Amino acid sequence: MRPIPLNQMTLYADLMQSVGAGDAPSGSLAFKTVKGRKYAYVTTKDGSARVERYLGPADDAEVIAKVESFKLGAERAKYQRNTVSLLKQGRIAAPTLPQGRILEVLANAGLFKRGMTLVGTVAYQTYACIVGYHLGAAAYATNDIDLSVAEFVAHENEEDICSILQRADASFKPYWHSDDKLPRIFKSGNFQVDVLTRYGRGRKSPVLIESLGCAAAALSFQEYVAEDAMDVVALYGTGVLVRVPTPLRYAIHKLIVAQERALRESAKKQKDLRQAKELLDIYLETDEAALQDSLDDARARGRAWKSAINASLKEIGRESRQGRLPLPLAK
Repeated sequence: MRPIPLNQMTLYADLMQSVGAGDAPSGSLAFKTVKGRKYAYVTTKDGSARVERYLGPADDAEVIAKVESFKLGAERAKYQRNTVSLLKQGRIAAPTLPQGRILEVLANAGLFKRGMTLVGTVAYQTYACIVGYHLGAAAYATNDIDLSVAEFVAHENEEDICSILQRADASFKPYWHSDDKLPRIFKSGNFQVDVLTRYGRGRKSPVLIESLGCAAAALSFQEYVAEDAMDVVALYGTGVLVRVPTPLRYAIHKLIVAQERALRESAKKQKDLRQAKELLDIYLETDEAALQDSLDDARARGRAWKSAINASLKEIGRESRQGRLPLPLAK
């Protein structure tokens, strides 16, 4: 395990604070003179799209205030962009261009603030500066983004999720399974976005999320991984604020779902176990008490939970006769 230097951890903390504040709009200002009068415009970025918006006459008091606000936002955006660049130069994990654009449009649409949680490998990529250690690059590879929707607060005129994704890549298209009323998978080339949720009454799947114009595949243990989710910054553009599971919940969830994988999904199972092991090993070094409390909590949720967790711990060599993790770990 390779610790992240303190100066990079400090940079990330400052970036998190700046992105989280989000109180000043950002965009590129432009002025046009028409028949002797000056008018203000602002261009904003959303995924791969850039949209120019008219602000009004440049000498209008309200427009002057808006222009000043955008200037402040531009300064903040420049600082955030430079910080993201420095962190990436320090080999902190960052999303790919397609992943970053998708996260940006979802965040700009306010979905992460209203109940959507990023799960899966792209969430795992965001943990390095949370846990303070570099994570193995081999566990980062993915061509999909998994979104968990447990409790979603919809707006009155909600935009469907496919339209949002098309701002990241216009080639995104919805895909249905044979009996689906609404799509739960969205594809662009070999890239895929999956919508997931927890089981409701009757354990029916998929679950319709009509406000977003999609369905969600109901999977076991989704309520656990999305519970107590946290905000992090994905290193794309000026930094994208997304909601992800806590690292410990993510790791324990991977221990459980690894045992649910079918034989034909052995590669996915090994990836689950590799990600879980990396995070568990870090917490063994940094906060063993929190790790043990989280394991005890998950095991207490049922026999199936305990059995799956213990089986995965055995597979990664982190079991002991007393059901507690061994210490210390060899480095």
